[in-house]
Amino acid sequence: MSYQKSHIKVLDLLQGYDLVFDQYDKYRSWLDSFYKLDFSRFVSRNLDVFDIVDLWAWDWRLWQFLNKLNYNKYLACDISQKMIDKHPGNIKKLVFDLDTKFPIESDQFDLASAFFVLEHLADLDNFFEETYRILREWGVLIIWYFIQRREFVWKTKWESFKIKLYKYKIEEIKKKAEHNFFEVFLNPVYEKWMLSWYIIVCEKK
Repeated sequence: MSYQKSHIKVLDLLQGYDLVFDQYDKYRSWLDSFYKLDFSRFVSRNLDVFDIVDLWAWDWRLWQFLNKLNYNKYLACDISQKMIDKHPGNIKKLVFDLDTKFPIESDQFDLASAFFVLEHLADLDNFFEETYRILREWGVLIIWYFIQRREFVWKTKWESFKIKLYKYKIEEIKKKAEHNFFEVFLNPVYEKWMLSWYIIVCEKK
């Protein structure tokens, strides 16, 4: 993976992640530096046990942190069967495209996570509408929105490519979430005095 600037082909989400599903271990220490959150601070204090859905399980890194919460059920979702098959958790796993209707019943979860995924979605309205539907009242959606100033270039033995991105502005994401009835809180995070990412907390009320 690099930040090469020259023209290069762009693959859709499933094609791209099926090709690189086995590469994440190379970047684990670097990517782990982003995951230093106490997730319990974002969820309802009135609950002792949570039902959790990870809407973008990808390399299962988030599992290390959400697994520390006291949960009753945990559902890991991904678009790639290859990615989800690597997930180590003894939990329920589901493969589907977040740009479609979620194959999940309504009012099932107290906490939903979506890290490093919004920039890959073509239909934000569908994502927020469906996430709102599967959350219970007072449920929380936590979004990790990384300000990606340059696009990753992935490399395999045979080719180099990018995975398709949609460059949404933070204001656009907030507006879409509010349009779908969430109350939205933007939490900017700075690194070395530079705005690097947002933790977006969306509450269903």
